[in-house]
Amino acid sequence: MTTKEQFLRIKQIASTSATPEKVHVYKSGDNIGKQRIIRAKEAQQGLISVSAKTIWEWVRQGKFPKPIKLSDNVTVWRKSDIDAWLEDKANAVMEA
Repeated sequence: MTTKEQFLRIKQIASTSATPEKVHVYKSGDNIGKQRIIRAKEAQQGLISVSAKTIWEWVRQGKFPKPIKLSDNVTVWRKSDIDAWLEDKANAVMEA
């Protein structure tokens, strides 16, 4: 029995950081001086608690598995490669 290879996209691997809340102070009009809080987007949780930018930097440095480019807009990683990378990192921490 063969198992289908699974692939992951960057948004499934990396966590996107939440933008902090911003306070907007009105500078003119009827609401001058009043504040309004602009709510932050919730963080999306991926397999790894780093940003996509960090993942790409690790790929460039050879510290993370190389992706597979399917088209100009679609890049994926083999789930088995990511699982093996995570296992290696966990073993390194246990040995330290």
